Amino acid sequence: MLALRSLLVVSALDAPALTAAARSAADGVVIDLARPAVVGKREQARALATKHARAIARTGRPVYARVSDTRSHAMEADLDAIVADWLTAVILTGTEVPQDARDADVQIRKREMRLTLIPGNIRLIPEIDSAEGLAALPKILEAVDRHAAVALSAEGLRLDLRLGERASTLYEHAMADIAIHADTVRLPWLLSLGSHRPEWASLPARAHDFGAAGVALQDETAVRGMNALFAPDPTEVEIARTMLSEWERVRSADEWTGVVAGEVLEASTTDRLVDRRSVRRARAIVAIADAIARREEVR
Repeated sequence: MLALRSLLVVSALDAPALTAAARSAADGVVIDLARPAVVGKREQARALATKHARAIARTGRPVYARVSDTRSHAMEADLDAIVADWLTAVILTGTEVPQDARDADVQIRKREMRLTLIPGNIRLIPEIDSAEGLAALPKILEAVDRHAAVALSAEGLRLDLRLGERASTLYEHAMADIAIHADTVRLPWLLSLGSHRPEWASLPARAHDFGAAGVALQDETAVRGMNALFAPDPTEVEIARTMLSEWERVRSADEWTGVVAGEVLEASTTDRLVDRRSVRRARAIVAIADAIARREEVR
């Protein structure tokens, strides 16, 4: 499980920002090789990405690479530049069909084998930025076993569907779709915000309401706020840990269910039924909390 409360996205061409990213408070740094400004300067961008990824990783910060889509004829060269033992995950832009995920998986695996890296260690995050991608998401998630999370690109969706300033309902519809399909395969999801737009100010809070793990953003000044927004509630984490202990007791006693009493924000001193479904969700909460704790240790 990855800590994904905040991912700081930095252009591969922005050397000063890449240098500063080594001190970011974000849970991870995304080196962006796919933004339009990189087109025409790909070699320069890849060289800077390789140099700075290594430096950022040395600080203990997870490094992600946002790479060109499979139809761009640039993905493989992007992967050549960035796949190494310091890379945590590849964010695949323009994911629209299951074959996109399969192609990326194969290309990452080739480079893992070439570099004698553990196969599958570098994870994959499909970035959904179109109606086609949303419609195909269930099959995309079934296509490979390398997925670590799902990202929903607000900017991509805005451009694909030609959305205006009052399209909040459609963004929420997309987030609901992502939330349901990601949960079905037990994956976290995050909202990816491109350039700042005033009408998107409320999107992180709405993503949180829909169960997102965090936000990918380009503004370091907003990182700590996102970390606070998406941090699991300590009471919920404690209840989840107690549930897991109760589940072990229930299994040892060959019982079917148990009950844990705990305080929650909605209703204090509420009993929680401990069964397979609640245990699954408790494990997810604990895994996220533990991932965040490990991340905080290396700040």
